[in-house]
Amino acid sequence: MGKCEKNREKILSLLCQHGRLSIADVVAELNASEATVRRYFTMMEKDSELIRTYGGVCLPSSTNAAEYHFKRQSITNIAEKKAIGLEAAKLICSHDRLFFDSGTTVRECGNFLANFINQKMVGDISVTTNSLVYSEELVKCCRYCLLGGTLRMQRMDVCGLATLENMAKYNFTKALLGADGISPDGQLYTTDEDTSLLATAALRQSQQAFILADASKLGNVSFAAYGTLKGPSFTLITDENADKKLLEQFRKNGVNIIVAGATTPQKKRNKQE
Repeated sequence: MGKCEKNREKILSLLCQHGRLSIADVVAELNASEATVRRYFTMMEKDSELIRTYGGVCLPSSTNAAEYHFKRQSITNIAEKKAIGLEAAKLICSHDRLFFDSGTTVRECGNFLANFINQKMVGDISVTTNSLVYSEELVKCCRYCLLGGTLRMQRMDVCGLATLENMAKYNFTKALLGADGISPDGQLYTTDEDTSLLATAALRQSQQAFILADASKLGNVSFAAYGTLKGPSFTLITDENADKKLLEQFRKNGVNIIVAGATTPQKKRNKQE
């Protein structure tokens, strides 16, 4: 990641914390010139990441701020997402045919998987996705299929009828999916209907489903349901802050539970090579 992108993520992180920033605030935080900061503001406003105000910037209106934005999501619960992504990558075996959704936690799994493939820990991997954010390393080291469809820049993915039609051609050994919410009864939720339809198709066309969700998602209800967390074909990977009573309820429904960062013996890796 270049200096410009890092500084833009820093500005976005500060905005998420404070809601509003002055030019002087950002100049001091970045140790950059006022002209440079103004250029960042111009670029970020063009990408709908912020709104320029007199003397500074603020987050978009409450309506827009509630909408999913990949870059905003990518800077929340970073440590938890990386830990969850690592545990998910450990469960991928040689010869797997994978579907990766466009969530920020699943993206972390893809980054770790690229390292595992390059270290020859696994091989003969195929990844199909609707996301635009997976690293060049992953693209280079496995068979990688980007589904076609309508571009959504805020989500950094593609969706729509064309995406679903392309998706219908494939069957997967494992689907790796995020969730905007998981209700106490196990309903899996996402932010919009297009994402829900694609996730539903992924579940239908996969032998196993790995749901990657940090503790903040558990017990919540979001806009559109895409499935139910129930049965041994589902594995929930979450973090140590997860509500233990909820996890126990999910276990009673036959779901495999992995808590990232928990001090449990690591399962032996099945390379199937």
